[in-house]
Amino acid sequence: MSTVNSFENSQKTGSAGIIKTQVETVEHSHPAEMNPATGKDAAPLMFSKEDDLTVWQSVRRYRMVGVIAMAAAFSASLDGYQINLNGGIVSNKGFIRQMATAGTTIIAGKYISAWGGIQATGQTIGQILLQYATESLGRKVALYIIWLTFVVSVLIESFAMKWEHWLVAKLFSGMGVGMLQCTMPLYLSEIAPTQLRGFFINAYTFWFVVGQLFASVALNRLSAADPYDFRTPIYTQWAMIGVAGIIFILVPETPWWLVSKGKTQQAEKVLKTCNGSVPGYDIHDQINVMSATVAHERILAERNKEQGMWAVFKGRNLIRFIIAGWPKITQQFIGLSVFNTYATYFFQYAGNKNPFLVTVILSCVQLISMLATATLTDQLGRRPLTVYPYAVTVLSVLCLGIIGCFDYKTTALSSLLIFFACLATFSTTGASAIGYAYAAEIPQQRLRAQTAAWSLALSNMISIMFSFCTPLMINQPPTKWGPKTGFFFAGTGTISVIIAWFILPEVTRRTPGEIDELFEKKVNLRKFKGYVTDARIAADEHRKQQESA
Repeated sequence: MSTVNSFENSQKTGSAGIIKTQVETVEHSHPAEMNPATGKDAAPLMFSKEDDLTVWQSVRRYRMVGVIAMAAAFSASLDGYQINLNGGIVSNKGFIRQMATAGTTIIAGKYISAWGGIQATGQTIGQILLQYATESLGRKVALYIIWLTFVVSVLIESFAMKWEHWLVAKLFSGMGVGMLQCTMPLYLSEIAPTQLRGFFINAYTFWFVVGQLFASVALNRLSAADPYDFRTPIYTQWAMIGVAGIIFILVPETPWWLVSKGKTQQAEKVLKTCNGSVPGYDIHDQINVMSATVAHERILAERNKEQGMWAVFKGRNLIRFIIAGWPKITQQFIGLSVFNTYATYFFQYAGNKNPFLVTVILSCVQLISMLATATLTDQLGRRPLTVYPYAVTVLSVLCLGIIGCFDYKTTALSSLLIFFACLATFSTTGASAIGYAYAAEIPQQRLRAQTAAWSLALSNMISIMFSFCTPLMINQPPTKWGPKTGFFFAGTGTISVIIAWFILPEVTRRTPGEIDELFEKKVNLRKFKGYVTDARIAADEHRKQQESA
């Protein structure tokens, strides 16, 4: 604790003693022994002066941590690149020649289905398994595990000769994608300032879309050069993996995880690296807030008997788990699989049969959506940018269903199909991205990794179900609904959005300690935004006492 106690000679002796008491008891606390208060009978400090800054003040103030967070978010481009490249390469003539059954010129549908199914299954497996390493070994170690998983997948792809080899590669690819999906938003939420969490978590999805676009461009250009060369596109993934590896080595561990494990001196070093050059930044204050929050959570967990392997599903943690996963679950019930799968057909009916151009158009729609969402989410809030866009998507798929009742292959109606498919893509992309923010912000600090992983895994399981059911509804008898499938998802989507309206709270610019308090007090979920927490009141009183001393 010498580093903490000697950081600034100007710090008050009482404040340093408070920090020492909180930090030393984080790992071995007991309700009867713990007293993380700011003073006698005072509430613990779980809100710092830095949390009072506006969004734009934070942007100007936290430049170094902004660079670190944006670099970490950039690694999502590896996710998007690999998913799109693996999906698009199956149409490469050389790949078909290599993987098709002897004596045939096409890849059997059962093989393509198996590849898609195993990748989605791998995502779920990765999300469920990695959480234990993420919590026990740290966020940074989890990133190394993810990187090694991607290395294995691309290594197998590089030497694949049969469809079975590609199947194994897709399993590891899916695991890597799933692992990164449940780890990177978590990392960003813990490294970023309170006022900028939403921006950096949404940056993850922005770079994911950019990676998808890069993959489409690479496949298109390489196919034009040599339509039978499928190895070179695979090899391009090594460049992405190399960049991601460098990023994972350079980014620091999150101070929140370090404090939760009693490694406060390491947490101080991370804070000094990230914010040491920020004028007036008080490392003591931040360590104090983190220590108090972690200690208070453990007291509540013991008192409410919310401990053990399945603590995520106990008490108030259960509703937090449902909330954390609901935005991503809603994404499945509003028909993501419909306009993602059928958009290409809509463009074909309108006379555009160039799949690459369609991909570019839809990617641009997604990028515009993410730019708008990322810049607005920390100012307008998570709730309105989730519920209302999803409601727009429901109306869009309803319109798809209505148009499907007519001759939608005419130029005029097919153009309408394109409009509503693009509108649904725009509204869903942003709302779905905020789903990662809910998954990372809603859980308690001690259960953040587990809750995020289980909530995203549940969403992915539903996605697997619809990936099999939706093509049957669209193309296969006896249904063969085509665009009229929109009616089905308008119904399921309406129910999901109504539930979202009632259960999704507003946690924008709330500290983890405040979020814990709001759930512990059972504040109405729709009234989180205007509620003044004890954590904020205690912080204001403590600040006034310091100013008057």
